[in-house]
Parts: sequence; C-alpha cells; structure tokens
Amino acid sequence: MESLQQQQQTAAQNAVPQVLDDASEENVLQTALKYFYMYVRPYIWLYPASVVLFVLAGFIYLQTITPLYRSHTRMHISSNKLQTLNVSGINDPTYGGSGNAFINTQVILLGSRDILKPARASLGAAGEATDYCSAPSIRVVQNTNLVDISIDSANPELAAKMCNAIANSYMEYMLNRRVVISNTGVDLLRDQLKGIQEKRNEAMNELLKFKRDNSIFDLRQSYASLVGQMSSLNKEVFEADMDVEELEMSLQEMRENRDTAVIMMPYLLPSARDGGNISSLKNMLLSHEMTLPQLLTQYSKEHIAVKTHFEVSDMIKKAEEREVDICMKGLELRKARALKRKIRLEAKIKDIEKKLAELDKLGGEYNMREATCNSLDATCKMLVNRINEIRIADSTTKTDEYSIFVVEPAVAAKMPFYPVRSKVLLMMLAAGLAYAGLLSFVLVSVNNKITDIAQVTSAFGGNLPVMGHIPCFNESEDDILKSNGETYVDDAFRNVRTSLNLSRIMRQNKIMAISSSIPSEGKTFTICNLARSFARDGKRTLLVDMDLRRPRLHKLLKDYLPENSMKRGMSNVLVGDCKMSDIIIPIKELGIDVALCGPIPPSPSELLNGPVFDKMLEEARNIYDLVLIDTPPLLSATDTMILVSHNIPLLLVVRLFALTRPMLMHMVETMRQMNLHPSGIIANNVDVPSNYYSSYGGYGYGYGYGYGGYKYGKYGYKYGYRYGGGANDKDERKGNENKGKGKASTGKA
Repeated sequence: MESLQQQQQTAAQNAVPQVLDDASEENVLQTALKYFYMYVRPYIWLYPASVVLFVLAGFIYLQTITPLYRSHTRMHISSNKLQTLNVSGINDPTYGGSGNAFINTQVILLGSRDILKPARASLGAAGEATDYCSAPSIRVVQNTNLVDISIDSANPELAAKMCNAIANSYMEYMLNRRVVISNTGVDLLRDQLKGIQEKRNEAMNELLKFKRDNSIFDLRQSYASLVGQMSSLNKEVFEADMDVEELEMSLQEMRENRDTAVIMMPYLLPSARDGGNISSLKNMLLSHEMTLPQLLTQYSKEHIAVKTHFEVSDMIKKAEEREVDICMKGLELRKARALKRKIRLEAKIKDIEKKLAELDKLGGEYNMREATCNSLDATCKMLVNRINEIRIADSTTKTDEYSIFVVEPAVAAKMPFYPVRSKVLLMMLAAGLAYAGLLSFVLVSVNNKITDIAQVTSAFGGNLPVMGHIPCFNESEDDILKSNGETYVDDAFRNVRTSLNLSRIMRQNKIMAISSSIPSEGKTFTICNLARSFARDGKRTLLVDMDLRRPRLHKLLKDYLPENSMKRGMSNVLVGDCKMSDIIIPIKELGIDVALCGPIPPSPSELLNGPVFDKMLEEARNIYDLVLIDTPPLLSATDTMILVSHNIPLLLVVRLFALTRPMLMHMVETMRQMNLHPSGIIANNVDVPSNYYSSYGGYGYGYGYGYGGYKYGKYGYKYGYRYGGGANDKDERKGNENKGKGKASTGKA
C-alpha cells in the first residue's frame, strides 16, 4: 500500500513541470490570439492589399534597375623574402612589417592611386570607361595570405579587365620598389655602420676612464658587501635596543616595589639567582631566623641572647638593602653602556648609507655608459646581418616570384549579382507585411473603440461564449416591447434565449445577472426583452431591478406599471420592511413579474452583503423558473461584484462602437483581481457603420441615465451615480416623452 502511494506521489511530482509547461504555452497562445484579434483582424484586408502593392513595386523596380556584374581576382601576397631591411632610415614602409600588419599594408596599397592610376592607363581607351566601375573592394581571406580584389560594373568584361590590371600593376610596383631598395640599401647601411662603429669606440673609452677615475673594479660586489654590513649593524642595534628596554623595565620594577626588591632580584637578575651576596644574605637571614623559636623557649624577650638575635637580623636586612642599591647602580651603568653602544652603531649605519648612496649615483652613470656600449654593439651586428641578407636576396631573385602571384585571374561574369530577383521580392513581401502591421497598429491606436466581439472574448482569454447578437434597430424601445414577437429584433432575442437554454448556465442555475462595463450599453433594454422572450417560451419569469443607485427599469416599463410603483421595492425587502411577495408586480401584457428597486438606499453595498439577500434569492428560486437581475455597470460601483459573489452567473452586454479598449481592459483586470469570471457575452449594436454616431448626433445611456462624477483615467469617459430624484427625474421623464415621439431608439439602456 505504501509503495503504491509513493508511486502516485512520484507521478504527481513529475506531472507538475508538464502542467507548468502546458500553462506557459497556453498563456503564450492566448497572448498571441489577443494581439491578433486586437491589431490584425479588424484590418485583415490591409495585409493582402499592402503585399500586392509592395510586390508590384518590386516587379517595377526589377524591370527598371540596371543589373550589376561582379568580377574578382585572387592574389597570393606573402612577406617571405620581401622584407630585407628593418633599420631606421632604410626600412621600406610598403612592406609594413610582418603578419597582419604586412597584409593590411598591402590591402591599403592595392587601393591607392599609385596602383589604380597605372592600372587604368594600361587599359588604354577602355581605361576611360572605368569611371563607371565601382571602387575596388579588397578583402583578405581569413588566416591565409590570399587577397580578393572585386569590382562591380554594368559591363562584365570591363570589370574583369580592371581586376587583372590592378593585380599586374601591383606586382610591377613591388618589383620596381624591390630593385630600388636593393641598389641603394647596401650603401646606406655601410655608411650607418661606419658611424655607429666610431660611436661605439668612443663609448668604450669613456667607460674605461670612468672606472679608473672612481676606482671601480666590481661595482656589484662592493654594493653587496656594504648591504651585508648594514644588515649586521641593524641586527646589533636591535639587540642593544632590547637590552636597554630590559634594563629599564628591571629598574622600574625595583623602584616601584622597593620593599620586595630583595625577593624580586633573583628573578630580575639571573646572576643574583645563581649566587652572590644577595643569595648569601637571604640564606643567612633564613638560618638565623630559624634559631629564634628555640631561643624563645629558653629565654624571654628581655634576655640578652634574644636581643642580640634581633640586632643581628637587623644588620643582615640592612646589608640586603645595600646590596639592592649596589645592584640598581650596576643596572643603570649597564643601561648607559647599552645606549652608547646603540648610538655608535647607528652612526656606522649612517656612514654605510652614505656610501651606498654614492655607489647608487656612480652605478647609474656606470650602467648608462655600459648600456650605451651594448646598444651600439647590437646595432653593429644588426647592420652587418642586414647587409648579408640583401646580398643573399640579390643572388636569389627568382624565388621572389613565389611571394606575390595571381592565384585566380578575373573573368567576365555571366550572371548579375544585383539585383537578386528572389531576394528583392521577399524583401518587398516582408516590407508589405510590416507596413500593413504598422498601419493597422496606428489605426487601432487612433480608434480604440471595440468594433468586434472577438476583441472582448480575447481579452477574457478567448474562452468566453457569445450568447447572441442584438442588431442595430430604428424602432423605439416602447414599440419593440409592444411587438407581437415577429420582428427581427425579437428573432435576435430568441437566438439569445436558445443559446442560453442549450448552455450549461440554464441547466445549473435559475438565476442570472445581467450587467455591462459602463453605462449606455443597453443592458436594461436587453434584460427586459430577454425576460419577455423566456416568458413566451412558457417559463415563469421574474425580472428584478437591483440597480439600487440609479434604477431605470421602472422608466422603461412605465406603460405597464401602476402609479407609485417605486414606493416599495427591493430596498425595502433588504432592510426587512416587507417580504419579497409584497413587492412583485405582474405584467400580463409581457407575461412576466417585476420586482422594482424601490426607494434608493444610502448604502446599497451594505444591504447586498446582508443575510436577507440570500433568503430572497432562495425564495425566488423556489417560485420561478427563471430570475433575471438587472445590475449596475461593473465599472460604476462594486454592487455587481457583490451580487456575483453569491454564485450567480453573470452575462455581460457589450455595445460595439461604444465600449473603448481601455475600459474593457480595466474591467477585465478588475474582475481578475476579484477572481470573478462572466458566464457569457451578449453583443449589442452589431453591424453599425463607422460614421453612425456622427450622423446620428450622439447618444446617452437610455434617456438621461445620469451617470457622472467619476472620471476614469486619462481617457475622460465619465461614469458613476448621481443620487436623488425630484426635479431631475421630472426633467428626465419629460425629455424621454419628447424623444419617444420623434426619434428612434437604439437599445442604449
């Protein structure tokens, strides 16, 4: 049993990295899809159009550009047997040393005017056409003595001729240079050798005279002897200094402890411990004191023998004191003698240091003269060697042919190297895609409105189901509510109803909340029509208004509600004034029951957190087949978050061309922080033209929803709640009546 458990634990531990890898790959894929839906999909048509235009431009470029041909020749250039002189005044700079320095010098020389001008002249009449050729490109083959010379031109034959002419001009230049150096090098070296030999003789004479004048035979041995003497004297000074400190410490101890000096002297002075007066007196006093007890047994203290005994003891103690004084004087004499010895030794050390300083000065001059002689000797040997090298090189001139030669002569190219057709087309293809991507990024950045429901689903990770689409409509909201169920808007809500019936949400829950991210997305209009559609499907449906800050459900259903319907509502139930059944209003025309908000409470969040809300939900679940809850916008207040925390599935109404991307990302981040996830999305205002709002003149949240007072970030979209009613509600109601007469509604509640 234990073995089986261990195997299971091991398998679970091995599975952890795989799970992490899968999660990482999924996150990367989700991020890629997110950016695809955000930047690529809205302007997908731009990519093929841009690619076609750029590829067409590439074809035009290929037809109009003049093709270029490249010819190249390869040469072997080695410093072997070329560098024969390396003395100041004689060295040829064209050789440039050896190794990398030499080959780099030759590359510069190949591109100089001294080579190019004779090369053009050697071509005759064709040399004038070389102005249309590119400058020669000279490159060293790595880790070899090979040099490639390349020339580009529209005329392949001219490019090949110019490459070969440069190679021939360089070889001729190097040969002429070698001849000049060979003829003049020996004479110059001999003149320099004669002058250097004279200077060497003068330097040797000055060195010998300096040694005689300063009596120097072996400078290094004299210096070492003085250093040894000074080291020995420093050791003696250290010992004398230690003796002085030891004697001073002994005297200090004896002065500070005079009473016990007799006892301490054998330890401070080894001579007093081994023998001497102090030891004899101490032994005598000890022997004398040992006879006192015997005398006291025979005589009294007043007896003459006892008194004599005490007098003798005093005499011995005085003798000990005198010995201590004598020893202290002896220590002081030894200390003074040690100090004098130290002073004499330090004086000798100073004399030796003075002699060493003089030797250092003489040694510097001596070494300088000796180094001069050695340098002149080395120079003489070098000049002799260079003269011999030139003579040997002159006798073997044929071997120079193997130092510089053409390995591969240039030939006329058959195919142009530029432009490369496939490369140009690929570059144009990449440029077209890049331009389309950049343009789509700019367009998306300028227009940050959500235009496709896929952008919303990708923001939630791509796994959020879309329950349906509500199209743009021209009828008023009242007319749609009063319809017989055969309009295209009713068909859209039937599709949403079907999607919900087939989803897991309806199979597991009887209660659903509907909200939006910001005002003006049509959630109240959507929930009313959705409740009516479910009622037509035979479900007993309850519509609850839980927007306890700025309710609008009673305004949308005003034609079906009795007067003073807002006197009691959900706020009264939550505070315990009445029961749920007391506030439910049946609407026979729509086939639904409605629970309105009631009086607006001062603190809705606290009411939703109370225990009454759970009891109310349980009661509604037992009575009705479906309960739809209208909630405030998510970014306006936390009420909806509190409702969803009661395990109520949440449907989001998203109004395309109204919700902005910053608002969407803010809503997603807020829900992620609270560990909440919507159950589905209903897309509103689908297929609206891009110029719709400018021609329509703008819209508000229903009829004066009245959100305001809180400004979200830098984007300036205002949302929030204004509490209270009274005159403002009356003005709102009048405005709604005027709008209902002449203007079409677009489902903005």
